[in-house]
Amino acid sequence: ATATRLVREHLGPEAVILATRGHPDGIEITAAVDAELVTRPLAAMPTGAEAATASGGVAPAISASGDAGFASVAQELQALRAHLAEIERTLAPLRDPSAALGAEARDLARRLVLGGFAPPLAEAVALRFDSERAAGVEARAALEAGVAATLLPVPPPPDARVTALVGPTGAGKTTTIAKLAAARRRAGETSLGLVMADTYRIGAGEQLGTYARLLGIPMRVARDGAELRDALRAFADCARVYVDTTGLSGDAGIAADVARLLAAADEPLAVTAVMSATSHETALRRTWARVGPLAPASCVLTKVDEGASPAVCGWLAEQGVPLCWIGTGQRVPEDLIAASAGTLTEILIAP
Repeated sequence: ATATRLVREHLGPEAVILATRGHPDGIEITAAVDAELVTRPLAAMPTGAEAATASGGVAPAISASGDAGFASVAQELQALRAHLAEIERTLAPLRDPSAALGAEARDLARRLVLGGFAPPLAEAVALRFDSERAAGVEARAALEAGVAATLLPVPPPPDARVTALVGPTGAGKTTTIAKLAAARRRAGETSLGLVMADTYRIGAGEQLGTYARLLGIPMRVARDGAELRDALRAFADCARVYVDTTGLSGDAGIAADVARLLAAADEPLAVTAVMSATSHETALRRTWARVGPLAPASCVLTKVDEGASPAVCGWLAEQGVPLCWIGTGQRVPEDLIAASAGTLTEILIAP
């Protein structure tokens, strides 16, 4: 109480204590006041023994850093105020009382933005939610309709006989292939084949080979286009063939090698992108510069158990790439579920 009185006595009633720490004479207190709120000249703050005297020798010492310190704090406060103003501008379109959204939908849009949705994406979900609610649809169903229309605008294509999984290093391509193959195996399909076409990553063949042995599925290695054609011919009787590829991170030459290898297949081959749910926009743009030219027909979203970012789903929707599967952990095959509005709502939007 004595320290607060001293601070406000010298800085004014609007002053706040920012931090405290040990000091040879007692406790050092760092305090500040917004320069725009100051209506009178700042008094000189007592230091060391002066502070002890001012408090009757009981309160800890209070030190001040002088005009330079206050100027620095004022600059930080101004930067914080500018940052808050930017947030206000971002949210402003969603707070406009004259907007087409109803009150419930505006509240939803604000919550989505604060949860990581880009404002246009949040507003699109809220608009569909608003129209569904106006038609008498229950709130949860209306929200799922908004998610479906915005984040799942394109239905996934039918399963192809040969599917190549592409994506950045570490996204989970090999584990996803094991999950897909194991799920097919569990469903009663026995004519399956695996092709390892990642010749860059040390141990990649061993990892997929281990899954192949455990699942009882044949696997072949393809180091170039000719070997890929040979592998696909060897698996001509298989109903499903999954091809693992080199991670597309950094080196543009690797992406070109993957493109050439896949183009060498002598039958139709579907490309599925594997993207981590934890990716943010900067990483997405870098990754898509490699993945996009391969024309993926669908996408698997992995690592949602590590924290899903709405940016990935919004990005895929903008690119027109259907989301077909969601990886929720490392277990094979349990942690792979079909993408749906209900699932995305659970993952991306807090109850």
